[in-house]
Amino acid sequence: MNEKQTLNDEVEIDLSELFKVLKKNILMIIIVSLLCAVIGLFTSVFVIDKKYSSEATIYITPRVTEQGTIDYNSVQTNSKMVNNYMEILKGETILAKVAKQVGLESYEEVLDTLSITNPENTELISVSAKTTDPELSQQIVSLTVSTFTEDMMDILNLNNVTTINEAKVNSDPVSPSKSKFTALGFCIGFVLSSGYICITYLFDKRLRTREEAENFLGIPVLATVPLKK
Repeated sequence: MNEKQTLNDEVEIDLSELFKVLKKNILMIIIVSLLCAVIGLFTSVFVIDKKYSSEATIYITPRVTEQGTIDYNSVQTNSKMVNNYMEILKGETILAKVAKQVGLESYEEVLDTLSITNPENTELISVSAKTTDPELSQQIVSLTVSTFTEDMMDILNLNNVTTINEAKVNSDPVSPSKSKFTALGFCIGFVLSSGYICITYLFDKRLRTREEAENFLGIPVLATVPLKK
């Protein structure tokens, strides 16, 4: 029991000393963290290519009855067809035409820029593109939606696709995020500097005080010699 208590006391003393060392080097930790934060900000502004996004929303419109009411059966049908429409939007038939019009080499390049989603419990389909050129992003979205609409009309003879939000040119980049990169740089600097101090402390075997010498050797210190000044 006494031996266990002694071990616990030693752990507590070690942790206490470790916190003291961290506190003593807090200025270095802050400087390194701020330096890494500046590097993160610099990277987001000058190193990583900016990405611009454009988005359009299409709606699968339900059939209206002669009485002017919405046909509930057509709503149910449209809900089931949304996934099919999304797959058509991502297919080679549509995107190969888009790639040719915007000057890209293959439909895969267009597909890599696209994000096609369906908000839950709706008949809406969101089509967005993210590239390094705001105008190219807008062109890809607009051409994808218009080509899809035309093909649905020509091939499947369906005219229930309506664009409710047109794609626009957005000059504000959506990535990289300056705040996220700055915060990430700060965290990395904090972890690295703190980790370096902890590792240096744990592997430092020097005895600096009388108490450390007695604990390490297991015998009392009879005398100390002051440093010569």
